[in-house]
Amino acid sequence: MEENSERSEYIFDTSALISLGAVKVIDNVLKLTKIIITLSIIKELEEFAKHGDKYGKASEEVLKYRDKFIVKKVEIKESIQYIEKTDNELYNLAKKQSSTLITDDIKFSHHVDGKIETQFSTFFLTLLVSSKHLSKKKALELLEELRNIRNWKNNIIYLITKNQLEKLE
Repeated sequence: MEENSERSEYIFDTSALISLGAVKVIDNVLKLTKIIITLSIIKELEEFAKHGDKYGKASEEVLKYRDKFIVKKVEIKESIQYIEKTDNELYNLAKKQSSTLITDDIKFSHHVDGKIETQFSTFFLTLLVSSKHLSKKKALELLEELRNIRNWKNNIIYLITKNQLEKLE
């Protein structure tokens, strides 16, 4: 794949990739961004993909694009007590690169708040609408689908994104 320096780089965790895979927008996200992960993320996606459930199917969708992801190695220099090893890798990578971390793990987001910048995966629904890669109507439909798949009910990810999408022209 040709490197396009105009695309922004984001570091993604497994939960965010599963969300984007569940609503099949990874290909569109890749048109606008560079997806950076660690090898641990690939391993987690492969584990999920072994199961035939909704997360397994979403992981399979994500893994279709694995050759387009930038996989980086990272040394854990600073550990956050209440998060998993993979999340500590991503935290250290985001800190080292001064990159935004994309996650749908509210607990993870809370523990790194003020230390690195984070966004929820649904940020890309608004970005895809703003960049004309997706209609507002379709983005709202995908958000509702994602809400059901991820069992978000009225959580903060859903409410913030719905509000942002409704404000777009």
